[in-house]
Amino acid sequence: MKALIVIDGHLVRTPDGKVWSSRIYNYAFFSRYLSAFDKVKIAVRMKNVETNELYPNLCSGENVEFFSIDEYRGPKEYALKYFKIKKKIEESYVDCDCAIFRIPSSLGYQFCSSFSKTKKPYAVEVVIDPWDFAAPGMLKTPLRSVIRLLWTLKLKMICKKANGVSYVTKYALQKRYPSKAKNNKSDMFFESYYSSANINDAFYSSPRKFCNDGKTIKIIHIANSISNYVKGHKELIESLSILKKDNILPEVTFVGDGELIPEFEKLARKKGVENQVKFIGKLSNSNEIKNELLKNDLFVFPSHAEGLPRVLIEAMATGLPCISTNINGIPELLDDDCLIDVGDVKELANKIKKFVENPKLMEEESKKNIGIAKEYSENNLQKRRKDFYNKLKKIA
Repeated sequence: MKALIVIDGHLVRTPDGKVWSSRIYNYAFFSRYLSAFDKVKIAVRMKNVETNELYPNLCSGENVEFFSIDEYRGPKEYALKYFKIKKKIEESYVDCDCAIFRIPSSLGYQFCSSFSKTKKPYAVEVVIDPWDFAAPGMLKTPLRSVIRLLWTLKLKMICKKANGVSYVTKYALQKRYPSKAKNNKSDMFFESYYSSANINDAFYSSPRKFCNDGKTIKIIHIANSISNYVKGHKELIESLSILKKDNILPEVTFVGDGELIPEFEKLARKKGVENQVKFIGKLSNSNEIKNELLKNDLFVFPSHAEGLPRVLIEAMATGLPCISTNINGIPELLDDDCLIDVGDVKELANKIKKFVENPKLMEEESKKNIGIAKEYSENNLQKRRKDFYNKLKKIA
């Protein structure tokens, strides 16, 4: 049994034919699907490179093959390559028995539309809410409002037609994008939920102790891509200027890479907090991420759009108290004391101040977060993934 898996990512191939990634994808990620299928074919954007120096994570491995889509970035380049991609799509699934599409994404939607005409069974993994992702001010493209409307409508339609739908949330995304299984008891339709997190037992830490001085604290924020305003970099920087008026001076480490870093550095200078902010680039593997999380005291993630953020679960697993926004699946992880409304800079500053001035509260959150994060261990999640994949395999 062979399954086509369509993902929204950017991989590279070296002259020896091996495929590599700079971010979350690796062979362990793709081999999850092998728990049910004999082979998988990964359709993904890819380019050839001479060396994997900037792409340390090996994706190639036994029973995983790759179907290369020409590299593109942004809606303009995608539009220019749309028909070229369309011509190649049928080649990708001619030898596949079923398919799984990780959506929303332009590529996932295009492949799903074509594959559905084969009448072969398929499932989707819903990883984010496009209505929030493309909200006003989030994307630097004049097509933002069009993307928001089309992606949302397409996601609703696909969830109502797909044989299987899995969500990264327990409840939130299910309400906005109900599956056909919701009102259909046939074995041909099914749904589940599981995160994209990949947290093994070694990643978890013990509850932390804090000795705050009421003025300083080390904050960390992690986002793979710093190329839009979705992850709340702007709000976190602006909150520092509010705290500075109360002589509270947190140090913030931003992890990630992207074209908007100079803009956010300029904002920090404008707000007079440039000495409190540093951008350290992207981290390539879970060990680097864990080590950086352990250096800090508080994880702050004022994101505008999420399904269930993997980085938040990782931060919780290392015993970090966390502050994030009250959207989609995040309230499934954090209680009201750790949540703010999207875009509310003043509320964010007040939450940070509350933690800075209360080390006992931080210790309580540290212990609580580790317990919640253990629900998302790789072993627990893989059981639900395997069950979901096997249901698709059975009808294929």
